[in-house]
Amino acid sequence: MQFEEFDAFTGKLCKETERIILEYFESPHLEVLSKGDNTPVTEADRKTEQMIRDAIETLYPDHGIMGEEFGNINESADYQWVVDPIDGTKTFTAGTPLFGTMIALLKDGEPIFGTINYPVIHRRISGDNQRAFCNSKPIKARTGVPLSEAIVLTTDVQSIPHYQNGPNFEELLGKTKFCRTWGDCFGYFLVATGKADIMLDPILNPWDIMALVPVLRGSGAVITDWFGGNPAKGESCIASNSDLHETVVQTLNQ
Repeated sequence: MQFEEFDAFTGKLCKETERIILEYFESPHLEVLSKGDNTPVTEADRKTEQMIRDAIETLYPDHGIMGEEFGNINESADYQWVVDPIDGTKTFTAGTPLFGTMIALLKDGEPIFGTINYPVIHRRISGDNQRAFCNSKPIKARTGVPLSEAIVLTTDVQSIPHYQNGPNFEELLGKTKFCRTWGDCFGYFLVATGKADIMLDPILNPWDIMALVPVLRGSGAVITDWFGGNPAKGESCIASNSDLHETVVQTLNQ
């Protein structure tokens, strides 16, 4: 199984799901419901995930699927697809374009391919741990940026002291250039394409993480959980330039 196969399959699929999502984006009739964990869900989330699941089951019937909205199937399969139909549903429902559709493929529990499509800005990034692309053009995380000039991104500043060490986060911010909440999966897009340097999420689900790993690694960035461990086994995420990552992890956990 090759990168080209998965990239072609998911690229075509993302064009189809993009049409669904854009039908609902900024619609005055969009209905936002609350799930059992008090997170929002819309018909766009559900229709998008169902389309992705149907396509996977048709082309790869022996593979498993984990999805945010409809659970897991064939969990014992060596190959598992992980789907987040709209990463950043709060962002989506607010009419902000910094959300995306995330699809990952795992082999024996480790991500080997990931793609993230950003419907409003018409960008799709994909990677296989060794290389990464945006709209088929190679991308690279930047290097050589001192910590004092680093741009820090996060999805929700208020969630950091709730789930991790708030004072350590404040110390990191004091050593960097500035912080913005260009978060959800868009923050990782900016790191992978060399526009930002550090992206942090103190708490995440597997469907939030898996697609990020092959893309960020393929771009030359480093991605771990909050403590420097394997992100595919964790519940948090730090992605950053390779020459900053160790310092970021140490500062956040000292």
